[in-house]
Amino acid sequence: MLTIYLVCLSYLLIAAGPVRCKPDYLYDSEVQGWLKLHVIPATWEQAFLRCHYEGAVLASPLNEELTKALHSTMTKFGINRRIFLGTSLLLSNGDFVSIEGVLLSDQEIQWSPQGPDPGQCLTMAISGSEHYMYTASCDDQLPYICYRNHDNSTLNECGTFDNKYHYNQKTGSCYKVHYEKHTWYRANMICFAEGGHLVILNDDVEASIVKDMFPIRTDNTTNLWEQIHIGLKAWDDRIWFTIHGDKIDDVYNQWAAGQPDNKMGTQNIGTILRTGQLDDANPLKRNMFVCEKAANKIRFESPTLRWNELIVPFGRSTQK
Repeated sequence: MLTIYLVCLSYLLIAAGPVRCKPDYLYDSEVQGWLKLHVIPATWEQAFLRCHYEGAVLASPLNEELTKALHSTMTKFGINRRIFLGTSLLLSNGDFVSIEGVLLSDQEIQWSPQGPDPGQCLTMAISGSEHYMYTASCDDQLPYICYRNHDNSTLNECGTFDNKYHYNQKTGSCYKVHYEKHTWYRANMICFAEGGHLVILNDDVEASIVKDMFPIRTDNTTNLWEQIHIGLKAWDDRIWFTIHGDKIDDVYNQWAAGQPDNKMGTQNIGTILRTGQLDDANPLKRNMFVCEKAANKIRFESPTLRWNELIVPFGRSTQK
């Protein structure tokens, strides 16, 4: 794990531009796990899914240590409003249960002086050194904290615990195929949550790599128009850009014959076909998709080496 951090640091020192290597999940030794605060409000279900796709769970006050860690995280980032917790009535009619299956009666709960409000989802707020639990509508939009327990998993060469990501030496990127089909927008959200983005095809080599990710059909039938979502989008004037702002002329741009045709005026996102050529599609169409992740982007802070102990501002000496 230390090796990965040093690689990231080395990259920072030699890179011409800024590189975001700082982990977004910070380790707390008291709870033997990682926490991440999401300040952008979401509904309970959206928060649940985001934590899930990040390889964590929506945090609940399962014990005293975890409750203190939630309190500390809210204080550190100045969160002075309620946050969603991972405990709700949604999993069991009439019983508040955490995502891990822990009943409310077995959690570290300190209700507000007014007692529980009507609502199906548990929330938490802090007031100085005190914290209180409330209930709220699960359709409210609130910040939330994701938590991942420290198990026996180790970070792989792609800087993630997700071993479905594989490093490709030809491109220097990591890739993961999602065979379950989603809309383009949901696919992009999932890739972002995993620490990456929808794959961007920079050249013929990368297009060939992704083309080979189509599943092999056992029924001897092949649909040459089967699609994989990629990080390509057309804007109102039908100018195509990657999701990182690259013009289509500067990246892989081998379209299938007659494409893009913007059929029915709704096809404004890019896909790759089994032939390795590009096609346009409706963003609401459900397709397989491929996520791409920079190998130097580390999601989780090392349990043995804090980020702020490793990185010092440029220009400052580490000598006293």
